[in-house]
Amino acid sequence: MRISSTLFFQTGLNSINAQQSDLMHLYQQVGSGRRMVTPADDPLSAAQAINIRQSQSLNVRFGENRGVLKQNLGIEENTLFSVTTLLQDIKTRLIEAGNGTMSDADRATLGNVLSSARTNLLGLANATDGSGQYLFSGARGDIPPFQDDNGSIEYKGDQFQRLIQADQTRRIAGSDVGTDVFNRAAPGTTGYISGADIGNGGTVVVSRPAITDAHGSGVGHTYNIEFTSESEYTVSVTDADDNPIYSYDRTDYVPGSTETLNLEGGVQVAISGTPVGGDKFVVEPISASPFTAVPQTTMAGAIIGTPRVSDSALVNENSIFGIQFDGAGQYSVYRMNPNDPTNITAGTLVPPPAPYVPGDLNTITLPDGMSLQMTGAVTAMDTVIVKPTPATANTNLNIFDTLDRIIASLENPIQGDAINSAAFQNTLASAIQRIDVNYNNVLTVRASVGARMNEIDAIDANGSLRGLGYSSLLSKMEDLDYYSATAQLQLRTSALEAAALAFRKIQGTSLFNMGSN
Repeated sequence: MRISSTLFFQTGLNSINAQQSDLMHLYQQVGSGRRMVTPADDPLSAAQAINIRQSQSLNVRFGENRGVLKQNLGIEENTLFSVTTLLQDIKTRLIEAGNGTMSDADRATLGNVLSSARTNLLGLANATDGSGQYLFSGARGDIPPFQDDNGSIEYKGDQFQRLIQADQTRRIAGSDVGTDVFNRAAPGTTGYISGADIGNGGTVVVSRPAITDAHGSGVGHTYNIEFTSESEYTVSVTDADDNPIYSYDRTDYVPGSTETLNLEGGVQVAISGTPVGGDKFVVEPISASPFTAVPQTTMAGAIIGTPRVSDSALVNENSIFGIQFDGAGQYSVYRMNPNDPTNITAGTLVPPPAPYVPGDLNTITLPDGMSLQMTGAVTAMDTVIVKPTPATANTNLNIFDTLDRIIASLENPIQGDAINSAAFQNTLASAIQRIDVNYNNVLTVRASVGARMNEIDAIDANGSLRGLGYSSLLSKMEDLDYYSATAQLQLRTSALEAAALAFRKIQGTSLFNMGSN
C-alpha cells in the first residue's frame, strides 16, 4: 500500500486538531466550572437539569409569595392587636357606665370617650397593608371596607379572601373579610343575647339569657316576648330566617319583681321591673343554626325544634328535606327537589315511614346525618320543610351599630326618669353582651392569623430544604469535578505535545532522507 506525503501530513494535522479540540473543551469546562458546556455533552442530564431549574424557579417564586404573606399577616396581626386593646378599653368604659352614681354630665362625657374610641376603631377597620390595599375589604382592596351610609357604618367590600399561592398545593389567605372580623360571632359560638325595643314604655330591664339545656328543642330559635299587660305576655318563636314556628301565652309575671322566664326549648332569661302593654323584648341566638325547620301548614299544637347535625361527615349543606304527617301516628321523609323545595310531591320518598307520638319528644331521623326534634299534636298532611339557613339570617352583630346605640343612650338624660333609666340599662346590657361576642371573635381571628403564620414558617422550612435539594441535584449534574478535569488537562496536553512531535517527525520524512540513512 502506498501512502502519499499528503496523507502523512493530513493525518498528522487531524491528530493535532483533535487534541487541540479536546484541550479547548477542557479549558472551557475549567474556565466555566461546568461539566456540560453544551447540551451535547450529556443530553439526558441537560434535559433533567431544565426540569429541575423550572422547579427551582417555582420554589423561589413561592418563597417570595410567602414573604408577601408574612408581611400582610404581620400587619393584620398588629392591627388586630390594636383592635383587641381598644375593645378591652371599651368594655371597661361600658362597665363604668353601669355605675348608678354617675350624673347625666358624667355619662355624656363617657359618651364622648366612646365616640373617640369608635373613630379609632373605624380607622383600624380601614387599615391598609404595605402596598396601600385595604386589609379587610376582601378582594376589593382599592375601597375602604367600612363607610358611612346615611349615618350608619356599613361594609362595602366583598366576601372573597385574597388567597396567595404559598406552595404547589397550598393557598393561604393573606387577609380577612371585614364582616368576619367586626360583624359576626366566632364560628361555632353558642349562646343567646337579649335586647329591648326602643319604644318600650315600662321599666322592665332584661338580663343576659342562658341555655339550660344544650340539647333543647328550642336552642337556635329566636324568642320574641311581648307584654300585653303588666302580668301577661306572649312568646313568639321564630327560626333563624325569621319564619314563625309557634307561639304561646303566659300570665304569671309579677310586676315589679325579678323573675326568670323559662322559655320553652332550653332557654331562660331574667327580667325585672314593671312592664306596660306593648313592651317588646327579644332573646336571639348569637349564631344561626346551619339549617332551619319551617312549617308549611298551620301547626298550632306542635313545637318544632332546630335541626341538628348528628354526623358532620355526612352533611350536605344544600340538602332540603320534607316531613309529612299522615295524622295516624306516622310521618314520611322526602328528599326535596332543590328547584321546587316546597312541593312535597316533587320530592323523593326516603323509606320507610316512622311512628310519631304527639305526647312525646320525638327525634325524627333525617338523611345526611341530620335529625329534628318535635312534640305536640299534628294533623293529616301537616308538612315541615328542613332547609339551609340563608347566610343573611345571622344575628346583626355590627360593632359600629352597637357603639352608636350606646353612645346615643349615654347622651340621653336619665336622672329622675325611671323609663329612660330602664331603656338605658337595656341598651347597656345589650351592648356589653354584643361587645363581648365581638371581642371573642377578634381573638379567634387573631388565632387564625397566628396559625397561618406558623404554617407559613413550616412551609418556608420545607421550601428551604427543597431548594437545597434542587441545588444539590444541579451541582451533581452540571458542576465540574476539578480533580478529574485537571488530570484530563494534563493528559490532553501531553497528547497534544506527542501529536505535534509525531507530526514534526513525519514532516521531516522523505525518500531522499530515508535513502541517505
